[in-house]
This record gives sequence, structure tokens and C-alpha cells, in this order.
Amino acid sequence: MSSNPIFSSSLQLLGLGMIALGIGLVGVTVWFWLASRPEPEVLASLEIMGDRKFVVSSDRAKDQMLESVRVRSSSKQVPKSNSN
Repeated sequence: MSSNPIFSSSLQLLGLGMIALGIGLVGVTVWFWLASRPEPEVLASLEIMGDRKFVVSSDRAKDQMLESVRVRSSSKQVPKSNSN
């Protein structure tokens, strides 16, 4: 290694800067994961319609594909209880 103190200190500074940059990128990644929301189930039919398989299918097959991903709404909705 070199015994030049200026070279040694700038190499240490560069190393510390890269470590700080890595920690910053981990922080941004964690923030992005926590801030992103999951895709709503209501949009599943649009994803199916974007497939090539959907485009070339018959009308009956298209209906079956869309029906398989549609959100089922319950006819009887029960209110949530506030008691624990």
C-alpha cells in the first residue's frame, strides 16, 4: 500500500461515502416498499384483458376469464362490532 497520507485519507473518505450511499439506497428501498399500495382486486379484469390469450379467445372464453377474476360482493353485509 501507499504511505501517502493524502491518498490514504481520500480513499477512506471515498469508502465511507460509498457505504453512506448504500445505506441511503437501502433506506429509500424500504420507504418505497412501505409506501406502495397493493393493486386493488377491482383492476384484475383489466390485467386479464391485456393478455394476448384474452384477445384471441372466443367471446365465451373471454366471459369465463373475466368471471374468474371478478370480485364477489356479498349480498349480506354485516356491520363491524366496536366491542372487543
